[in-house]
Amino acid sequence: MIMVNWSNPISATRPQIVPDTADMNEPSGIRSNGNSGPTAAGHSSVNGTNGASSARLFNILVVGAGIAGLAAAQALRRIGHTVRVLEARDRIGGRIWTDAAGVDLGAHWVHGTEGNPLTELIERLEIPFSYVGGDSSYTGGFDSLTLYGPDRQLTTAAMKNRTLELADAVLHELERRAELARRHGHPDRSLAQVIGEIIAEGGHEPNDEQAIRYHLNVILREDVAEDADKLSFKFWEDGYRVYGYGDSILHGGYRAVVESLAAGVDIELGQAVGLIETVGESGPVRVTTGSGVREADKVLVTVPLGVLKTDAVRFDPPLPQAKRQAIERLGFGTLNKIALHYDQRFWSAEQYVYGYLCRETDRYPTVVISMWKSHGKPILVLLLGASLGREMETWSDAEVETYATTVVADIFGPNAPAPEQVSRTAWSSDPFAGGSYTCIGVDATPRDLDILAEPVGERLFFAGEATNSYHWGCVHSAYESGLREAARIADDPSLFSPPATETSRRQRRDIDRMKRFARMRMGHLSFGELRDRVSCLAESVDPFGVRLFEPLVDSERETLASMLDELTYGPGDGICREDDTAHGIYVIADGEVQVDFGGIYERTTLTRGAVLGSHDLFFNARTTSVVAVGAVRLYYLDHYRYKTFLYAFPDVMMMMLADLITRWEQLEDVLGAAALTGAVRIPPRRSARTSEM
Repeated sequence: MIMVNWSNPISATRPQIVPDTADMNEPSGIRSNGNSGPTAAGHSSVNGTNGASSARLFNILVVGAGIAGLAAAQALRRIGHTVRVLEARDRIGGRIWTDAAGVDLGAHWVHGTEGNPLTELIERLEIPFSYVGGDSSYTGGFDSLTLYGPDRQLTTAAMKNRTLELADAVLHELERRAELARRHGHPDRSLAQVIGEIIAEGGHEPNDEQAIRYHLNVILREDVAEDADKLSFKFWEDGYRVYGYGDSILHGGYRAVVESLAAGVDIELGQAVGLIETVGESGPVRVTTGSGVREADKVLVTVPLGVLKTDAVRFDPPLPQAKRQAIERLGFGTLNKIALHYDQRFWSAEQYVYGYLCRETDRYPTVVISMWKSHGKPILVLLLGASLGREMETWSDAEVETYATTVVADIFGPNAPAPEQVSRTAWSSDPFAGGSYTCIGVDATPRDLDILAEPVGERLFFAGEATNSYHWGCVHSAYESGLREAARIADDPSLFSPPATETSRRQRRDIDRMKRFARMRMGHLSFGELRDRVSCLAESVDPFGVRLFEPLVDSERETLASMLDELTYGPGDGICREDDTAHGIYVIADGEVQVDFGGIYERTTLTRGAVLGSHDLFFNARTTSVVAVGAVRLYYLDHYRYKTFLYAFPDVMMMMLADLITRWEQLEDVLGAAALTGAVRIPPRRSARTSEM
C-alpha cells in the first residue's frame, strides 16, 4: 500500500472580461530563483490594447501565483506593464493543484456553469470540460445521488426524499429567523446555536436527526468548509451570488487553466515573502523574500486569508486597523480529500456521486465521488470538511486507510478490493494556505470582504477569493478579483466588469425548497381539498378590495394553495393581538373574523376569501386585533415562505406594489401633497407601518 501526503486546499468557485488568449501558448517565464529587481523578460509591449498605450506603465510585483495573481499578471502584462510574480511554493496554482493522476487536490468544480467567466475562459482556451449538474451544495445534484442508509443499503426514493423534507423544514425555519434577526438588528450568534434550538424544538427521532444533520453537513461542512459553531447565523451566505445552475469539471483538472494563465508571465518560485514595506509618501514598495529585496511601483498581494491570519507576511507600516479587524473576523474553512486509487473500477460506470449516511454523519463524509464518470479513472474521492477534515490531518497513514476503506466497504460491500494507493490533502497544515477558503465567521459580514479588498493608498493592492463579496470561496471569485485589481492598478475599466445578472444563492435555495415543499404538500392533499383552496384564493380579496391572486394562472395558484397551513379557532378566540410582530398571511376559508384597525378605520367583519397580512412582509409591521366570530377556519402561510413564492412567481408581487402605490395616492388626495412630503408625526399607538391586520 502506498500512502502519499499532500498539503494544499480546495474548490473555488467570477469576471465578465477575460484576458486575450491569443498568445497564451508562448513559454512562461517561470524561474526557481531570480535577480532582485523585476525585469521585462517575457513581456511584450502592446500598442493601443484596451486604450492603455497612453497611460503610465508600472513596475508591478504580484505576491502569489494562484489564479488571482496569474489573472492579474496576465492582464497587466498584455497592456504593457512590467510584471513579476513571486510564489512561495515550488509550483504555481496555489490552492489549485492537480496531481499526476489527474485528481484535483484543491479546486475541483466550476460552480454555476452558465454565465460564469471561468466557463468563458475555458471555452476560449479550448480546455475540455463536462457538465455534471447539481449545484454547489450537492455535488452532481441530490436527485442524481444514490444514498446509502444506516442499514448499508440503498435507500428508496421515498426515504431519500423524506431526509430532504426534514432538512428543508429546519433550513426554512433557520432562514426565517435569520431574516428577522437581520431586519431587527439582533446581535449575531453562531449558526450552531440556532440550528440546535430548531432541532430541539422539533423533537426528532435519532434517525431523523441524523438525516437532518447529514444535509446540514453537505451544505456547511462539505460546501462552506466550516463547522456551524464558527459561522455567522445572520450573514453566513448573505449576498452570495451564483451563476447559472449546475457544476462542471475539467477533464484534465484545473491545472490546464493555471498553466494557460501563466503563459508568458515572469514567475519566480520558492520566494516566500516575509515583509512588504511601503516607503514614504511616493517611494517604491519593497518586498523582502529569503533571497533578497525587490522594489516596484505597485504591489498586488494575493496570498490566502489563512496566511494573512498568521502574520507570516508583515506590512510596514501595518495594515489599517479596519483591514486587520476584517482579517480577524472572517473565517477560513478547510476541505480535505482522501483519494483511493484502484487497479480497475468495481462500481457503476454511470454513477457520479454516492451519498453516505451509513454511520454517524458528524464523524464521516457525506459523499463519495467517482472519477470514472467524470475522468475515466478508477478513483474514489472522499470529502472531509471543517473540524473533521482538520482532524484527519493528524491521523496516521494506516488510520486514514482504515477509515476510507471502511466507508467504501459500507457502500460496495465487504469484498471491495483494497486500493493500490491512498492519497490525502492537508490544507490547514499547509503554511502557504492555512486552510481552504473563506467563510463568514460569527460577528463578521460580507462587508469585511470588501474591506479586505480595499487598496492601501495607491501602491498596495489586494486580490483573492477572500476579497470578493459577490461570492467567496470559489475559483471564479479569485479569478474575478485578479481582473478587478488589474483594472484598478492600470486604471483601465475595460479589464473587468462586475457581474450584474447573478442570482442570490439564498434565494435560489429558498425557491428550490419552496417548490419541493409544494410538491410534498400536493401529495398529501386530496383533489377536493386542493380544489377548495384554489377556489378560495381565486375569489380572495384584501380589506381594500384588491383581488390579490387574480393574476395567477391555475398552476401557480395551485402551488400557493398547497403551501397553506390550515388553522381552526373557536368563538372569541384571538387570532392576532394588537401590536404583535406580523409574521404571515391569513386567508379566511370558513366563518367570520372581526378586525379592529385601532381607530384608523372602523371595525369590520370579514368572511371567506378575505386576505390579511399580505403587505406586511414589506416592512417591520405590527398586527391589529383579529378575533374569531363563531367557528373559523383559516389558511396560513408565514411571510418568509410567501416571500419565496413571490420570488418564483413575481406577478403577485407586482400587483401588491401597484396596490401600495394606489393606496398612497389615495392618501395623498385626502391629506394633501404638502402634508405627505413634510415630516408627519404619528401618534405612538399606531404608526405608518401598522398592519392591515
